[in-house]
Amino acid sequence: MSPAADSTVSSIPVSLADQVGYLLSKAHHRVHVRANEALEPLGLTVKHYGLLTLLVHEGPVSQGRLGEVMKIDRTTMVALIDELERAGHVDRTRNPEDRRAYALAATASGKRVQRKAVSLVNEVYDETLSALSASERRELRRMLSAIVEGDSPA
Repeated sequence: MSPAADSTVSSIPVSLADQVGYLLSKAHHRVHVRANEALEPLGLTVKHYGLLTLLVHEGPVSQGRLGEVMKIDRTTMVALIDELERAGHVDRTRNPEDRRAYALAATASGKRVQRKAVSLVNEVYDETLSALSASERRELRRMLSAIVEGDSPA
C-alpha cells in the first residue's frame, strides 16, 4: 500500500473532511464499537442498553412503542427482547389494555445491569470526547439534539 493510501486509513481523508455525513457516521461508528466492547462483559450490546435505559426510566412500555422510539424493526425488536428476557432483565407480559400487545418492564436485575452499563458507557463517552472541553461537549449535545429533533414532526 502506498503511503498516501495508508494515511487515509488512520485519519480523515482530505476529500471527505468537510462532509458532515461522513464525519457523523465515523463518530457514531467509533462510539458504537467502543460501547459494544465495554458492554460485552455485561452480556449487553448498545441496542440492549438503549432498550433497558428506556424501560428503566419510562416504566412499562409496549413492545411496539419501544420499537418506534428506538427505530428498531419488529423482527429485531422481538429478538432483542427475547435476549433480555432470557437474561432476566426484562419481563414481557400481555398488555391488559390490548391483549395483542406486550407490556415490557425492566426487572430488578435489569435495573442493576443498566446502572452498571451507564457507568461503562459514560466512560466511553468521556474517552471519545476527551479532546473537547466541557462547554464544547454541551454544545455538541445541543447541536446533535437540534439535528435529531429537526427530523420529527412539529
